[in-house]
Amino acid sequence: MSSILNSQRTIKNEKELKAFWQEFLPHLSERSILLLSGDVGAGKTTSTQLIADILGMKDVQSPSFAIHLRYENAEGRFIDHIDLYRLKDDDDLESSGFWDLFAAKKGLVVIEWAQRLDYDYLPLNWQRVEVKLQKTSIDGERMITVQLL
Repeated sequence: MSSILNSQRTIKNEKELKAFWQEFLPHLSERSILLLSGDVGAGKTTSTQLIADILGMKDVQSPSFAIHLRYENAEGRFIDHIDLYRLKDDDDLESSGFWDLFAAKKGLVVIEWAQRLDYDYLPLNWQRVEVKLQKTSIDGERMITVQLL
């Protein structure tokens, strides 16, 4: 098991955050769920945008109002981007097609505001990685804590 999947690191700026994700992504399996949590402005959407950029996907935005957006690169690889910030109840999640995402043979599902989800219901045949982002200073420094579940 890679130590980056169970680690804690201080990130000083967006350049370091991108370097972190470049190091991190090769350690994910073909079926992975990234569970991003943290306060408003902690870096969840920025992280998703950086991940997508590294994978060759453009025009990534927060799906706050849509709940779910899918991005695909030229090679046919995709990210399902879920934002649970406006989730009111389980019916909202069900109507978004959330559970259907896990029928895929491979994929990367990135969930912002994952703390609003009961992890026990996530499929066990997908690699589940919790990523907590926390602002530690006003100048943009963040603490990123990663735990393989």
